[in-house]
Amino acid sequence: MKQWQAVVFPLSLTCLMYAGSLVFKSLLLVDSWKEHMHQGEGISLNCIKDILQNFLAGLSSTASNVLAWRNYVVAPLTEELVFRACMIPLLLCGGFEIYVVILLCPILFSLAHLNHWMEIYGRQNYSLLKAFMVVGLQLGYTVIFGSYASFLFIRTGHLVAPLVAHIFCNFMGLPVLFVRRTGMVSLAFIAGTVAFICLLCPVTQPHLYNDGTNDCECWQGYCSSNLNS
Repeated sequence: MKQWQAVVFPLSLTCLMYAGSLVFKSLLLVDSWKEHMHQGEGISLNCIKDILQNFLAGLSSTASNVLAWRNYVVAPLTEELVFRACMIPLLLCGGFEIYVVILLCPILFSLAHLNHWMEIYGRQNYSLLKAFMVVGLQLGYTVIFGSYASFLFIRTGHLVAPLVAHIFCNFMGLPVLFVRRTGMVSLAFIAGTVAFICLLCPVTQPHLYNDGTNDCECWQGYCSSNLNS
């Protein structure tokens, strides 16, 4: 088993879908530096010290936030254990085709997020229609991500592959598609999407993550057993 590939390759692949978001955050950082320059502060040691202190304060605040632990640790770990590590092998052993599993698990995965409707409608005082629209968008996004996570688990054979992608996506939120003031974000998003599509299968080839796959499309060998049955 090759552990580091299961972390680096899927995480790098997922970052491509957030190329627009990463460029947007970089532009905000550059604007912050420019603001310090216009104020005559320059890039001094005090300026760098303030930025580091703010960064560490943000990390400390996140580490002590219960919701952050739920969103970035507990939820990704439990959901990947249930909907990938437990559910996918059972469905494959039950004779389901790989493409059916990749489509079925995300639907069940998205339904597990219906509790967000009560939170949005009840606590945030949204209208019924608006709450359904917000939750519908979330469910659509979780279906897409669930398919991707299932694909990663089947192809790599590592739970850590969809897990790191899940944590990263929860941290980043929805990808930024465009920003009015610049076209760089949209260009980066398009380029990242094209690169993601082109690299999806080559970067997730089973032999990169496991030895002895016998040219099977998935590390477990379920595809071969399905073809023989």
